[in-house]
Amino acid sequence: MPVERDDSFIELCRQAVERLSLRMPEAQLYCRMRVGDALRVVAAEGRLRMIYEVKQSQGGICWRAVESGEPQLVEEVRSDPDYLATDEGVRAEIAFPVALDDEIVVVLDAEFSDRSFTPEEAETMRAEADALARELAGAS
Repeated sequence: MPVERDDSFIELCRQAVERLSLRMPEAQLYCRMRVGDALRVVAAEGRLRMIYEVKQSQGGICWRAVESGEPQLVEEVRSDPDYLATDEGVRAEIAFPVALDDEIVVVLDAEFSDRSFTPEEAETMRAEADALARELAGAS
């Protein structure tokens, strides 16, 4: 049974993005919640322009993470055919799907300007996605 997408769900997403922002202050960070055929930003930190909602038909790196169930680590977004440009300064992106009861419910997403991400940043994203999955499971 899908977790209720209530205020407590959104709050857990907000807290995850806040924790990430403390460890990765240079990244643009999002938590995108799956709402039907769209991924909607429910929490964000950073100063780049963002796309609030992306329909599944539009594709994108985050939808690729949802559909594959696998993290997406893209070192050069300009050469990725699925990248949806939000800001010309973005160079790299990490998208980690977060599952609850075998269903992807959110994607933690980080965009990096003018540089790629480090292995440590990719591991930080993985650890936070795992922690958010545990928190969502405990709240359901």
